[in-house]
Amino acid sequence: MKRKIVRQGAATMMISLPSKWIKRNNLGKGDEITISEKDRELIITTEDIKKEKKKAVIDVTGLTPLVNRTLMSFYIKGIDELEVYFKDPKEIEIFQKSVINELLGFEIIRQSQKSFLIRDITGLAHQEIDEVIRRIFLILDSMAEELIIAAEKKQSMNPVIETDSSVNKFVNFCLRILNKEGYKDFSKTSQIYGIVSHLEDIGDIYKEIAKKLNNKEKITKDQIHVMEELRNSLDMFKDLFFHFDMNNLVIFSKNYEKIRRLIKENNKIDFNLHELNQTIIMMSNYLMVISI
Repeated sequence: MKRKIVRQGAATMMISLPSKWIKRNNLGKGDEITISEKDRELIITTEDIKKEKKKAVIDVTGLTPLVNRTLMSFYIKGIDELEVYFKDPKEIEIFQKSVINELLGFEIIRQSQKSFLIRDITGLAHQEIDEVIRRIFLILDSMAEELIIAAEKKQSMNPVIETDSSVNKFVNFCLRILNKEGYKDFSKTSQIYGIVSHLEDIGDIYKEIAKKLNNKEKITKDQIHVMEELRNSLDMFKDLFFHFDMNNLVIFSKNYEKIRRLIKENNKIDFNLHELNQTIIMMSNYLMVISI
């Protein structure tokens, strides 16, 4: 993006700011911005500006079974304060008991018979997003490890199933930051959004496998071996995400092909393993766009 320098007075030079950037950051006449010098670059930021909080009001009466998804969407969108109205308390019962726990930083601060107010009380949106993503990778690796051990020893899968809520919590928080602030390199925001969304899908697949095994679905030694390979594949992708290397991407892609050949597609577990392999390789498409 290029801008022409315009002379204003005897010694002042001026440039215009992009209108899309102005709108995205809710800036107007009289607002202050921060300008930093770095070698030949001038870096313009809004981080020192106290932004107006985003508020919304919704009546969820009659929205069952979409109530939880609707309220979650407001959170991910970046709303700071949400007032919710309803006629039947049963419509928001599940949200109040469990879903609210997956909205990091959000708390119910006021409640009546027909409404409640939830608000971001922490101001966590400025946390370094890469650290949040790193946390998601660690939780997923823990899920994979527990899933493999429990499958080998024929133990309860409940710990794996319960851990998925932690994945959801940090994924939703990460998507919220991306919607509110964007990625540190804003041009990469949409690709990072896609990768993080797929990380949630991976947690859901682990949970689905765990549920099937809890319901006495049989799993073979070959399938457990594939799960170990998939765990390694996700770890390889994590390394590529934080330290991209084209040669390692080639190795990662060959590993995908190897796993694809190992999956027999004989039963429901094989279907999930195939789905998991596909989800992991799909993330590399986003990664290539932002890394090459």
